[in-house]
Amino acid sequence: MLSEELNDLINRVGPGTPGGDYIRRYWHPVELSARVAPGGQPKQIRVLGEDLVLFRDQDGRAGVLGLHCSHRCVSLAYGRVEDGGIRCAMHGWVYDVDGRCLEQPAEPDDSFRDRIQHPAYPCEELGGLIFTYMGPPEKKPLLPRYEVLVREDGTRTREWYFIDGGYLQHLEGALDTVHAQYLHMANWSVKKYEVASQPKPKIDSAELSYGMWSRIYKSHPGAVMGTIFSHFVMPGGFLLQNGRDYENRPRQRTDQPAQPQHDISKNQSWYVPVDDAHCLRFRVNFSPLNPDRTPASLRPDAELVHSRRGDDYGRDYDNIDSISGIDPTVGATFRSQDTMANETQGLPYMDRRMEHLGAHDRPLTMTRMIILKAIADVQKGLDPKHVIRDPAENQIVYVRGDDPQECFNADSEPTPAVAWS
Repeated sequence: MLSEELNDLINRVGPGTPGGDYIRRYWHPVELSARVAPGGQPKQIRVLGEDLVLFRDQDGRAGVLGLHCSHRCVSLAYGRVEDGGIRCAMHGWVYDVDGRCLEQPAEPDDSFRDRIQHPAYPCEELGGLIFTYMGPPEKKPLLPRYEVLVREDGTRTREWYFIDGGYLQHLEGALDTVHAQYLHMANWSVKKYEVASQPKPKIDSAELSYGMWSRIYKSHPGAVMGTIFSHFVMPGGFLLQNGRDYENRPRQRTDQPAQPQHDISKNQSWYVPVDDAHCLRFRVNFSPLNPDRTPASLRPDAELVHSRRGDDYGRDYDNIDSISGIDPTVGATFRSQDTMANETQGLPYMDRRMEHLGAHDRPLTMTRMIILKAIADVQKGLDPKHVIRDPAENQIVYVRGDDPQECFNADSEPTPAVAWS
């Protein structure tokens, strides 16, 4: 558990807060590249407690600006993308992607526009996502070239969805992989006896350069034993990868796409705080080509629509044989189980004074300690963990330990696996 002071420190992400200062030292995805067309309608977004406008100019450059016009504070989301930037609907002021004022049609003094610097954040695109950096310009790091974003020898898809609650409770819900054998188990009235007879989960965790690595041997949905790898990636990221002893297991879900043949897949997520009480999850899925060079079958890019709090997360207590009565055999309600579990921990964000953590919660306690140290480092004027500045270190960024199960077939295996502790 955490004290009220530490819980607030680790959850609050707004401008001027210690947690907000820390999390602004990293790049964050804000939208899928394909969903922002050159010259298209601008989009109002909210990131880290700031109201912003996202657009793509006619030259294809993405821009993230402060939402309210520097003239009379009108929303730029109702502006028009033209003439090198975005034009405010009220008096026609135009701003480019760097926040420079290009036009003030009604002003007699042409030099007035040169004295206007509208709030603007740099954008970069990678792997089909638009990222923005909202921290001090002089501290801007490189955008990490993660494996799932840059590999070209496979199939990559993207999905996103909005969720209530602080970003950390959703991140911790993902890192808590032991929940799957309970929360996501179908045919629970039968399978619970199999789960009870199986070995307790075995968990190894280690702090690495990007955050935290975990290897877990446990029961999974369907009561199948196998290894899974779980990673916390600074500042709010998560990567999940099944071990080879689990990748080709029988599937209990009826709508899962085919897996790569004799290989692994990796799914990397970013839990992006909208503000203290809401977040966006972006997930990039990468699967290598099959041995015959055909692509793995993945779902197309899409918002992951699923039953939410307003419709009781799709619960059917009397007819669905799971602990919650939410169906884990269909993708949409499978995700509803996660959303239910994370949102019901508390809004606007979880009060961690009330929890009692057990032995298998070590990945969560390690993650919190890493974040708290990073917050302290930033307050001391230091770089937090996993800030990359050397281009040589950023050719491709691997999120993995040294277990051979974590490598694609196309890669040479790393050093021998760490023995189970």
